[in-house]
Amino acid sequence: MKIVNKLKNIRTQMGLSQRELAKKAGLSPSLIAQIELGQKHPSWLTADRIAAALGVPVEIVFPRFAKRLSPKLEDTTKAKV
Repeated sequence: MKIVNKLKNIRTQMGLSQRELAKKAGLSPSLIAQIELGQKHPSWLTADRIAAALGVPVEIVFPRFAKRLSPKLEDTTKAKV
């Protein structure tokens, strides 16, 4: 299943409109629509916000981020020189 279809499927299964998801994620409805249509690829932060609004791990909706740590965690795990 394509990533864009995953987002739409999860969103609709939860009974959310694009506008409702956007509001929960703090994003614009047009950005949600563009991601679902495959016109835009979300940054990690945007993907994380969408996943959090859906209540699922980010890798469920956006598998390309499966092994990526949160930017906050990355900052704390870098070795100090």
